[in-house]
Amino acid sequence: MVSVEVTAWEAAGAAGAAPSARARRRELGACLRAYRGLVAPASVGLPGGGRRRTRGLRREELASLAGVSLTWYTALEQGRVAASPHVLDAVGRVLRLDAVGRRHLRRLAAPEPPATAPPADRLGALGSLLDSWPASPAALLDHRLDVVATNGAWARAWGDPTGYEPARRHVLWQLAGMPEAAALVQPVARQFRMAADLHAGDQRIAEIGALLRADHPALGSVWDCRGVGAFGRPTLDLAAGPATAHLLHPTGQSEIAILVAAAD
Repeated sequence: MVSVEVTAWEAAGAAGAAPSARARRRELGACLRAYRGLVAPASVGLPGGGRRRTRGLRREELASLAGVSLTWYTALEQGRVAASPHVLDAVGRVLRLDAVGRRHLRRLAAPEPPATAPPADRLGALGSLLDSWPASPAALLDHRLDVVATNGAWARAWGDPTGYEPARRHVLWQLAGMPEAAALVQPVARQFRMAADLHAGDQRIAEIGALLRADHPALGSVWDCRGVGAFGRPTLDLAAGPATAHLLHPTGQSEIAILVAAAD
């Protein structure tokens, strides 16, 4: 039996070349701008009335609340300076990010070493693990959330991804078109957004994003706001009864994931 650690999976660095420091700083700046636009001034004790040309917080407001200079914070959003974990935590708290969101900022600023690609025999063993859950829809995913394998229960509930063209064999693309899987779309989208940020410049990530925009336009707002966060425990109504979804990762293999919907 393959050992599986039952925790909220987090996007991980993949084996191979890591994005450049400049690319990661650009992604960090884009995240900060998007998050800043989502914070209501009143939620951080600022006056909310009157006309404001800026959606959310102004740069100078965030800088003041985080205890940094406007000049430095502007450079941070523009990807021109690095930031310490302590300062990023302060910025993240002003942005009302939870622990997962603040860690995401830190990981963009200080990339973790790329993970080691799992050997083929381990992927095969994990595929066999999926088959040991005959009543629970389950899928094996890579670091981009592309579908590597599924079990029979997944195919019965949501279709067999091998019936799609290879470019569209992505878990978010598949689930986004299925009303019965609607409860999974936002949690999966948050995980994919984290993966996309951590793999800036990845051509496959860009391809998936373009396909999602073209085929599922409603996901555009999810993508643009760069929402990240824990997967949580979304609930589903399957033909066999209520189920709770879990995003797991095999012990020692953080760059791959298992998505499974287990009966309550």
